[in-house]
Amino acid sequence: MPEAFAQRSGGGAVLDQAARLDITVVASASLLQARLARDLPGELAAQFPGTQTDAQRAIQFTRSTPGITVALVGMSNPAHVSENLAVSRLPALAEEQYSALYAKG
Repeated sequence: MPEAFAQRSGGGAVLDQAARLDITVVASASLLQARLARDLPGELAAQFPGTQTDAQRAIQFTRSTPGITVALVGMSNPAHVSENLAVSRLPALAEEQYSALYAKG
């Protein structure tokens, strides 16, 4: 749900407004109820270096979004915990890497 970052209105994007008001933003749908944990377009994989799975890419996207303080992720088994924790060993995407995700190709 990138609208909070990407859609701009008179006061800027929702995340910009939250930052100006010193409001902590918690992303509660990092995997969109597992829908983002599989079947992402193949061309996205290269834009998330160090990730191995679509779930990791979705988590990396969320945690790299400027203005997001916490990205919640539900996990139903220990294998998911290990898979998802691997993202914590990666740096967040640099601003130019993140912005490239929105570039029209």
